[in-house]
This record gives sequence, C-alpha cells and structure tokens, in this order.
Amino acid sequence: MFQGLRTNSLFYVLDKGENPNLQIGQVVSVSNPQTKYPTFNNGFTPQPMETVVDVKVKINDEEVDFKQLPANGQIANDKNLVVSDNKEAMSAEVDAMLRQSKAILENVDYHERVVKSCEGMLLQLNPQIAKEKEQAEKISKLEGKVSGMEGKLDRMMGLLEQVASK
Repeated sequence: MFQGLRTNSLFYVLDKGENPNLQIGQVVSVSNPQTKYPTFNNGFTPQPMETVVDVKVKINDEEVDFKQLPANGQIANDKNLVVSDNKEAMSAEVDAMLRQSKAILENVDYHERVVKSCEGMLLQLNPQIAKEKEQAEKISKLEGKVSGMEGKLDRMMGLLEQVASK
C-alpha cells in the first residue's frame, strides 16, 4: 500500500506511451494520508472518504512527485503512466500489456482485410470517392511519366552537348 511506503523503498514507474519503458526508483518521502474531497451521488449522500498520499521518488538522479495516490492502493494509473510499490502488481500490469499487444498482432491480417473491404464498400456507397481515387491514381501515373521524360531529356541534352563540343 502506498501509505506504507518508507524512505528507500522501491517504486516502479511504467510508461505505456509511444516507447514503453519501466523505471525503478527509490522513495524519498511519503506524505501523511489526507482525505480526498467527499463525493456526492444524486441523492447528495456523501460517499465514504478516500485517503490519498503524495509520494516523492528518486529516479535516475531526479526527484519526481506522484500526487494523490490511493493510500490503500498498490497500483495507480493515469493515462499512460502506471505506478506501483509492488513488484508483483507491476509485473502483472506488464504481462497484461504484453498479452494485449500479442493479441493485436495476431489479428493484424484480419484488420488489414477489414480495412480493404471497408474501403471497397465506401467506394460502392459513394461514387465520388471512387472518382477522386481514380483521379489521384491518374495524376500519380502522369507524374511518374513526366519525371521519366525529364530524365530522358537530360540524357539527350548531355549527348547533344557532347556531340556539339567535338
């Protein structure tokens, strides 16, 4: 639990962003548990108050503050950042992330077929898209032909210059 952390305890930080990575730091300080503001449901009955702590952690010679972590929790996440004081909880989080990514990779072929099918269906449903796609393909082919002609013209000019200089 975050409220049970002590100075120099290990603290795990998982960044699930663009380039996932795990950092292990050491706790510098932990605040005393504070009550979170009470929440009310539709009947205006206050819900049980949750307590939170602020944890300061040293990671790679830099101190980082983690605010309002659940005092009785072992793991917390916010967007792409997951923090924990428990190696097993963090290991389970990394394992879940790995399983999810493997499942996605196993279904890549299916999703590529879905994309291709949907593009075809959209062309059927909206002929304007088909016309625009056809025009884009024609323009691309023409650009290729023009660049090929430029290369041939450059070679012809080179040959003419060689002949003229003799």
